[in-house]
Amino acid sequence: MSGSSFELLDHAVHNLPMFRPIETAPPGIVAFSAEGRITDSDYKSVLIPAVDAAVKAHGKARILIRFGPEFEGYTAHAMLDDAVFGTAHYTAFRRIAMVTDVDWLASTMRLFAPFIPGKMRVFPLAGQDEAMAWVAAD
Repeated sequence: MSGSSFELLDHAVHNLPMFRPIETAPPGIVAFSAEGRITDSDYKSVLIPAVDAAVKAHGKARILIRFGPEFEGYTAHAMLDDAVFGTAHYTAFRRIAMVTDVDWLASTMRLFAPFIPGKMRVFPLAGQDEAMAWVAAD
């Protein structure tokens, strides 16, 4: 049967944004948990509009992204989007907190941190509260 409830549920689950808002973030903080496989659509429909809105409202964005065990990686198109996003928003960030125990991701972030005009830090998953406090501080 075409259009069964199982097919509709499968479609809905596989088309949800993989950047999920962290509801406990203080006002003015763009905070997401990256879950599943991050796609081009996730950047264009979730992350970029959120950062653009923060820049418009506050001049610079404060962002926290958590990459926990639910994170499965990026599609190739999403990796390209990340590079384009970073270049286009080069001066848009006041603070960036990356929360992860994923070694390759933490190492990559630390490698690029000196080239980002805003402040950037990597925190372990157990340090998410500390990361949130740091990204919100002046």
